Amino acid sequence: MADLQIAWETLESIPQPEKAAAVVTGEGTTASADEPATTPSETSLTADKPYLVYISDPQSGDTKMVDNIEKVILDDDRIQLGSKAFHMVKMTAESAAADALLKEKGGKELPRLVFITADLKSVKPVEGTALKVSEVWSTMKLVANKAYKQDLEAIVKESLKILIEYDKIAKERTVLEEKEKRTADKASASDKKDIEAKRAELDARQEKAQAQRAKLFELKPKADKSKALAKAD
Repeated sequence: MADLQIAWETLESIPQPEKAAAVVTGEGTTASADEPATTPSETSLTADKPYLVYISDPQSGDTKMVDNIEKVILDDDRIQLGSKAFHMVKMTAESAAADALLKEKGGKELPRLVFITADLKSVKPVEGTALKVSEVWSTMKLVANKAYKQDLEAIVKESLKILIEYDKIAKERTVLEEKEKRTADKASASDKKDIEAKRAELDARQEKAQAQRAKLFELKPKADKSKALAKAD
């Protein structure tokens, strides 16, 4: 299911925030982007989402630790759904060692996961014996809740309910289609009407579930109240 697929980006470094454009002052002079800005909207821009970086060494033979991350931690429904609130990044150990943000605070062990807040001021590695679903999930919630007005755990719980509804709808559609095929030659007008009514009901339920899902992931950043909603992919 698409909601349980992580959208990975492959980066060689964490993008640094852009500087705001130069500001024209009241005296007709232009203030440099490096000079203090006069309003919050003129300060350096931050990332639209926090980061979760998966750092590994492709040449490493340590499949046990890789499997723990890829087949246990990243396979957890909560982590997969919560990932929509993050830039999910894959990076090599070599690139991480050269990255200005990660080389000092981004941990040392391989493989590892590193959380970075949206303002790029806080870096939290999860590595070694701490690489457990519970630790990654609690860190994910902490970082996301610093970035957004909504509570990540509440979003994920509601998302799981919607996924259950999707499954129910899919099963009911299968039953309906089988019934339609089975009664194709002998269905009365009343039978056909009932089938169409059930199909319309399923379509309405699916449309409602999709609208609820879309609304859940309209993430509102805490940092800038005037900023447009950062919609998760």
